[in-house]
Amino acid sequence: MKRIITSLLILVLALGMFTACGKNEEPTTNPEPTKAADSKDDAADAQEDSALSGKIVIATNMTNVVDTTLKDLAQGFMDENPGTEIVYEAIKDYETVVATRISGGEAPDVFMSIDGMTPDTLADYFLPLDDLDIQWDDILFSRNNTGSDGKIYTIADSVGYTGIAYNKAAFREAGVDNVPRTMDEFWLACEKLKAAGIVPMGTSFKDIWPIYPWVDWNIAQLSLNSDSRGKNLYVEKDEIFDGTYLYYMDIIREMNKKGYLEPDIMSANWDQLKLDMAQGKTAMFYTETWFPQQIVDLGADLEDIGMFPFPDANNIFSTAGKSYGVAKDCENVDLAKAYIKYMIEGGKHAMAVATIPADTTAQIDDPFAGELMSYGVPAKESEVTVTEFLDIKNEIELDEQSFLLSYVLEKDDGKAKALCDEWNAKWANARAEIVK
Repeated sequence: MKRIITSLLILVLALGMFTACGKNEEPTTNPEPTKAADSKDDAADAQEDSALSGKIVIATNMTNVVDTTLKDLAQGFMDENPGTEIVYEAIKDYETVVATRISGGEAPDVFMSIDGMTPDTLADYFLPLDDLDIQWDDILFSRNNTGSDGKIYTIADSVGYTGIAYNKAAFREAGVDNVPRTMDEFWLACEKLKAAGIVPMGTSFKDIWPIYPWVDWNIAQLSLNSDSRGKNLYVEKDEIFDGTYLYYMDIIREMNKKGYLEPDIMSANWDQLKLDMAQGKTAMFYTETWFPQQIVDLGADLEDIGMFPFPDANNIFSTAGKSYGVAKDCENVDLAKAYIKYMIEGGKHAMAVATIPADTTAQIDDPFAGELMSYGVPAKESEVTVTEFLDIKNEIELDEQSFLLSYVLEKDDGKAKALCDEWNAKWANARAEIVK
């Protein structure tokens, strides 16, 4: 999938087809002022109301709440700004669809950055947000979305912490009394769960994207080595698939061999995973803190869903959530920027999608993050990824999630190693050309 995305993004740059977003939308007019608006105060209010008008479309991958909490969020803004129309468009296969839209000159007015975009290319897709009237120091990861020109192009709505979500009722049924803190305890828990007829670990392999924590260089380096350089280390290395990076891949590959994943991982999909987690048919899922609430929304008791750090991890990986920006050629820039400010400040958008706000002034009590942090493993973030890493990765068209699927399904250890050797050779050759 990422191979397609990267190719599409390159096509955008080559053809310069990034035309005006929302070009087919006619701006709506403001309502007529009431007769009472003949005083100076009322006239000022009417003028303020008319400052923003028209329609924008925000692309989201939160298909589960687009018609509920996100709709309410948009309505709140429209109530405050009569004459505006805010529309959320739900996209399941988000990165592929958005990349296709960009290549066709039909980017949404507001959308999240996608794989393949680098600090060097952010300006090709987004408008700068530096003039946004917002307290940047209050926003976590606010400087992580800076282009090579020093300008800020996207802003994170939330922050996430990586760990294992689990169904406590499933643990109880299998006789797992405590969350596993070591790998020995983890393997024992998996065996007990399997013996009880419960799938120990869900993957959603069919949809590919949910497996990202297993293949993240930053997570591997932080969890195992407490090294915040993460991906940036590999700009100096000829091995992209080294022992550290393969550590978690080897665990999930071994889980597949032992029958600890879904019976048919090729048909294991996202919606079924969430339902099985809610019903206790699947016990665990390696993910971030945005995930557990979705299980509760499907009927699981809040008290039965929790999170714990990956066994033996030295750090919990902390990262920015979705990063939103205004499309470069958006025709209603003022409205788009005003809505981004509205959704970020106070954590309104983050809370609408049940995540932890990036705005530190928003005080919330997240039970899942609370349990995750209660085990005493410190949270840590990685450095901002340098452009060279992304350039090498894009050059060799490395799709780490697709690689993991091939790696897990390969039963022969020698052939699995050969897969790694092949990509290491590609990485080394491209690195020699790109890193001078």
